[in-house]
Amino acid sequence: MAQHNITVNGYGPGVVRTELWEQLDKDLVAIGKFEKPGESMDTLAREMILLGRYSYPEDVLGTASFLASKDSDYMTGQLIMIDGGMVMQ
Repeated sequence: MAQHNITVNGYGPGVVRTELWEQLDKDLVAIGKFEKPGESMDTLAREMILLGRYSYPEDVLGTASFLASKDSDYMTGQLIMIDGGMVMQ
């Protein structure tokens, strides 16, 4: 791809509070893994994410915009983690 001046990069967003996560949280309560709504995400943030909070779509917006822009033209083959330090652990 590089010979055609096509760069390939990505980002790893970690845990992002979206409708998908909201449904997963409801399902986890329904099967008895957690007692109340929101508990799964709060527990995950507290125990596994260094910054102590989950993210929202706006938290990845800047990086996604950068990767789609000309500013990243000399970057290829990279994965940028936007996960609040979750993978570092």
